[in-house]
Amino acid sequence: MSSGRFLDNSLKFDWVFMLVTFALMACGVTLVYTATVNEDAVFYESFWFKQIIYFVCGCVLASGIVFLKIDWLKRMAVPLYAVSLVLLCVVLFFAGDVVKGAGRWIDLGFFKLQPSEFAKIAYLITISYWLSSHPVSLRKVKTFVVPFFLFIVPFALVLKQPDLSTALVFIAVTYVGFFFAGLTLTDMFLLSSPVLSVLFSHSQTTVFQVLWGLLICAVVFALVRRRLPKALTIFFLAANILAGYASSMAWNMLEPHQQKRVNTFLNPMSDPLGDGYQVLQSLTAIGSGGLTGKGFGNGTQTNLAFLPEEHTDFIFSVLGEQFGFLGCAFILGLYVLFLWRATSTCKLYSDPFITLIVMGASTIFLFHILVNIAMTIGLMPVTGLPLPFLSYGGSFAMTCMVLVGGIICMRYQGRRQ
Repeated sequence: MSSGRFLDNSLKFDWVFMLVTFALMACGVTLVYTATVNEDAVFYESFWFKQIIYFVCGCVLASGIVFLKIDWLKRMAVPLYAVSLVLLCVVLFFAGDVVKGAGRWIDLGFFKLQPSEFAKIAYLITISYWLSSHPVSLRKVKTFVVPFFLFIVPFALVLKQPDLSTALVFIAVTYVGFFFAGLTLTDMFLLSSPVLSVLFSHSQTTVFQVLWGLLICAVVFALVRRRLPKALTIFFLAANILAGYASSMAWNMLEPHQQKRVNTFLNPMSDPLGDGYQVLQSLTAIGSGGLTGKGFGNGTQTNLAFLPEEHTDFIFSVLGEQFGFLGCAFILGLYVLFLWRATSTCKLYSDPFITLIVMGASTIFLFHILVNIAMTIGLMPVTGLPLPFLSYGGSFAMTCMVLVGGIICMRYQGRRQ
């Protein structure tokens, strides 16, 4: 009886997923080492060694999470959510360690804790727990009341730090959660349309004005197709029109450094020695790598310190310079395999909580990957989102491992319905 149970659980354990995870961690430590090799520090104070320690601690946490009962996670959802809000309030109003104008950390002496990372996990568990037993529907607005309040509090606290890029992660998790909790693709488009209206109408160029007009037509078509209640139909039309005309107001709500990032994204050469410096150096580093790269430890942009934040935000630029297109393709392949194996867990069970946890965790990984890489190649404004497993950072490294542990837990502890 017990041997059969062991065999069943061993078959559910995804060794490919674990091997890919360890491969990404090994690549991350290697890249952090080569990005900071010129720094004069003893090995136990070096970034690469600290990253190994963070991953080891993360593996210990992940190992413990694997054996947690799913029912226990559901019971602890609200307490974890409450603790995360307390930590966000502490860092915001009392003990925030300010770095480059943003107070995002609590200095514990031996470690700087970033509460927003813990809040991602707590929010994912809480919103998954609620949506798994309370499906949402555009025809029933009241189904959005509790999820909205669960979302808006941590979102606002993180945004206030200010940390717009991390706040956007909460939006991505909520968005995907709504989809797997009952919304259709048409519903998702309608929910996104006001934001798209702001983006399209902000620019006064003819192309964007045409795009905004086409967007309004698409919204009307979607509303006719969904046949929503009249009040809700009027709301979505009004929201898009008002969002379009209020785009300047939304622009003014951004912090000055966030506005500079957008302007730099649109035209990096407008300030090549200032706000555009990071993007231009990143593009130079990646472009100079060519097909096979300059070789391990031979990146001139990295070694001569032209590339800023090379071990954190711009670690992908280090990869491109030293290992070229093939190295980037290899890492992207690992990411694809990682996400494919992670989401395959959803096919094993019909439990909505498992689906929401796994897809939410995968969304966090995917959002970080897409935004970070797009930033380094100039397709998005510069943000502070690190690259999973590759970028240096204690809180984020352990967050990644906790999410990995959660995914394995869902696969290992899940029960077929």
